[in-house]
Amino acid sequence: MKKKKNQNKGQKGYLAWNKKMSICKTLVLFAISFAVYAMGIWSTGSNQNLLTIVAVLGCLPACRSAANLIALLRCHEISESDYRKISAKIRTAESLTDLEFTSYERTYQVQHMALSGVELIGYMADPFADIKGCEKHLEGMFMRNQLSEVHIRIFKELPKYLNRLDELEKASAAGDNTEEETERTARIKALLFAISL
Repeated sequence: MKKKKNQNKGQKGYLAWNKKMSICKTLVLFAISFAVYAMGIWSTGSNQNLLTIVAVLGCLPACRSAANLIALLRCHEISESDYRKISAKIRTAESLTDLEFTSYERTYQVQHMALSGVELIGYMADPFADIKGCEKHLEGMFMRNQLSEVHIRIFKELPKYLNRLDELEKASAAGDNTEEETERTARIKALLFAISL
């Protein structure tokens, strides 16, 4: 049976799928521009024709797609072993994988996030990651979108993240989800997807 590809943001496999799609899109856009340019030279015997202008203008979306591809190629997915360890702990919390947040200063690669109520925790596998900067960036984004009650904590060490995930799951199992909390969780998740690659 063929393995289904995850095409939804926040799921494992989305980043790899998005990279492949971006490569294909970039190649097709450049190929179209070069084909139009070659057709113009073939039909007139010179590059001084209207099709050359069309080909140059066609390079604009191709270059935009190439810039997006470069950003995606710098993203690193969560390792399979880390993902298995985290998945074993997740029961009721929302699980979000491979999110990349960009600010004016830098890019923050968060390999995994768990969301339960207003508690949002994350794991950044890079030992040199700026977790305080990431927390501050996310807090600012939530404040601007009237979600200031969200508590954010990012971890670099997987054991600490797994311990906090256990605590989050215990608190979630003890609580009762109301319709308002479910709606707020959906708004938080939608904002995370909107501000990530």
